Amino acid sequence: MLDIDHDRRTDPRISLTRPCKVFEARSRKYVAGMTCNVSTDGMLVRLSRPLGAEPGDLVYVAVARRRQCGLMRSADMLEARVVRSVGIGGGESVVAVVFTDAGQETSLPVRRAA
Repeated sequence: MLDIDHDRRTDPRISLTRPCKVFEARSRKYVAGMTCNVSTDGMLVRLSRPLGAEPGDLVYVAVARRRQCGLMRSADMLEARVVRSVGIGGGESVVAVVFTDAGQETSLPVRRAA
């Protein structure tokens, strides 16, 4: 697992390992990955290759509903902004995103404060 040295999120993180895909709007490409952790306002994702997005860039993220689910609907994609993106070797990268719409519904196992 990745070591996070300082937490920038205001809500608690929940460890969650599920297949995901990230669509980078500028290049119009999808990158496969796995979630590392999620919170109500964002997530950390480990990607199979560099995304090519920089902090502030808009992306769309789809997370599988189950660990073994390979099909993710484009209608379930969450709009997010890249906070940071770091190459971790072996051609992989880690991307932290924050959701752009705090009210968007997700199937992720996190709950928004009432």
